[in-house]
Amino acid sequence: MHFLDEQQWIYIAIAFFGIIGYIAWMRWRDRKWIEERFGSRPTLAMSFGVNFFGMTSEPGKPSRSSGFLLLFSDALFYRSRVKKIELEIPGNRIARIYHDRSHKGVDLHQSLVKIDFLNDQNQKDTAAFKVPYPPQWMQAIENAFLKKK
Repeated sequence: MHFLDEQQWIYIAIAFFGIIGYIAWMRWRDRKWIEERFGSRPTLAMSFGVNFFGMTSEPGKPSRSSGFLLLFSDALFYRSRVKKIELEIPGNRIARIYHDRSHKGVDLHQSLVKIDFLNDQNQKDTAAFKVPYPPQWMQAIENAFLKKK
């Protein structure tokens, strides 16, 4: 036991690898869910660690949830990890994609990818996401849906 008292780095290493293991397990679980839900549907892009700040049609301040974002040839799909929020935006309903720092009139002090689209009630709505590599996501969505119009 005296050895462990002198070697505190072991505790740090255990905590570090525990966190890495937890992240790997969460991603594996998400990928398994995606495979069960969408099967062999071709995915053009996928990102984990995406934050969703809600839609302008939702009342109140922006709410934040963390999950993953998938780009298919016909739709954009988001699912949160904890709150189980799901949002599917058909590609033919996307009107515009752009960069901003605020959502619902609140400056969020971070780079957001915002998507203007027509919701199920045929009204203009906007969804805001914080994604890894925003320019690449914006280009991929634009290439998949907006250049076809």
